[in-house]
Amino acid sequence: RIGWSAVHLGAGRLTKNDPINHAVGMMMPVKIGDKIGAGQPLAEIHAADEASWAQAAAELTAAISIVDEPVAPLPRFYGTIESG
Repeated sequence: RIGWSAVHLGAGRLTKNDPINHAVGMMMPVKIGDKIGAGQPLAEIHAADEASWAQAAAELTAAISIVDEPVAPLPRFYGTIESG
């Protein structure tokens, strides 16, 4: 869901002919499994206009869950694809 939010900002493409806006995007300083505190920024959204910022903020808010118990981070590597 976070990736789609970036696409809606213009940082990604829906089709191969769609342009990419290199001035927009997101920074996510907090990762899965990090301990966070009240008021700590969870994301920084760079948008072309207020409407696309609001859409991205709503999508990110819906995608992020904060829980009391520790969460194991996701693996960074799942496997390889080999020829033939």
